[in-house]
Amino acid sequence: MTEFITDVVDPARLTGYVRAAVDGMLPFGGLLPARNVDDIEYEISQIDTTGAGQVARYRSWDTAPPLGKRPGIAIIGGEIPPLGLSMRLNEKDIIRLNKIRAGIAERSDQGVVETIYGDAVNTAAAVQNRVTIAHGDLLTTGSVTLTELGDVEDPETNAVVATFDVPGTQMGVTPAGAVWSNHAAAVPVFDLKAWEAEYRRNNGGRNPDAWGISSEIMADLVLNTQIRNLAPVMGTIPGIISEATVAQVLRAAGVNAPLVVMNDVERPALDGSGVGRVIDERKVIGLRAGIGATLFGITPNAATLAGNGRIAFRDAPGIVAFVQQSVRPAAIMTTAEGVVLPVLTDPNGLFVATV
Repeated sequence: MTEFITDVVDPARLTGYVRAAVDGMLPFGGLLPARNVDDIEYEISQIDTTGAGQVARYRSWDTAPPLGKRPGIAIIGGEIPPLGLSMRLNEKDIIRLNKIRAGIAERSDQGVVETIYGDAVNTAAAVQNRVTIAHGDLLTTGSVTLTELGDVEDPETNAVVATFDVPGTQMGVTPAGAVWSNHAAAVPVFDLKAWEAEYRRNNGGRNPDAWGISSEIMADLVLNTQIRNLAPVMGTIPGIISEATVAQVLRAAGVNAPLVVMNDVERPALDGSGVGRVIDERKVIGLRAGIGATLFGITPNAATLAGNGRIAFRDAPGIVAFVQQSVRPAAIMTTAEGVVLPVLTDPNGLFVATV
């Protein structure tokens, strides 16, 4: 049996503290902004924009206009899974906390409260780390793979996967010629123009807002022969050009979306193998505003705290932090958790190439 400890550490104050502390720790939060939902289920309407570019017809007077075709709408949905981490107090801190609760604490015992707040921030940051890994997964595969929920003996094969219907012609794309690390033979200008043409076919004539790349890819482009040949200086071809010149050349050559270096984000790996990229350095990702969201639902513990008046119900969605005590075994744990899933609300808006 467990119970919430609320007399020493107020759950509402602790939750507000950790939310402020980890705010801004989702580097892809601008692409996949947080959206609170008062449930653990989600439902998304996906509009087919491939036929959105219709053309009206001239008509004779006293005749009715022809009928257009409304874009198709697909409804997808699923369950938002729970996510969290706990930190256990050691035996000495358990004694100190109970002395505070009994009103017999000494000044030195107050440090346990600071320990709890520190644990709450660290566990909330761990939640944000896992969400960032999920963001990287979604932006490179069009799906979110939850290996933790699969068969423990074969998690990679039997993982739970939330899949979104990105057009097949916009996933697994490769350059028409050489890979971009081949500076002499690669033709990134032609590749990007061809990819934008395919993007427009699936998006009612719209181009992506940006192409997300890594710093390694940008380093390739400043040395690329095709781009340097399009950027003569005083009649000579430069051996190396600046990132600004790369942008100018691509724009002048007819590439509509700018390059944005965004794929360098690193986080601890799930398997404990160290810190690594959450997006592969060789990915080029076409994006546009409104592509998706990060859904935050309500955990059972948050619902209980709200039902008991310990936190406001409006604050129940999102990361919540609290302290619980169990009797068997005797333990006091600080937890930060949420019900979280990033989703694509506009799957046609994602384009992923490997260069």
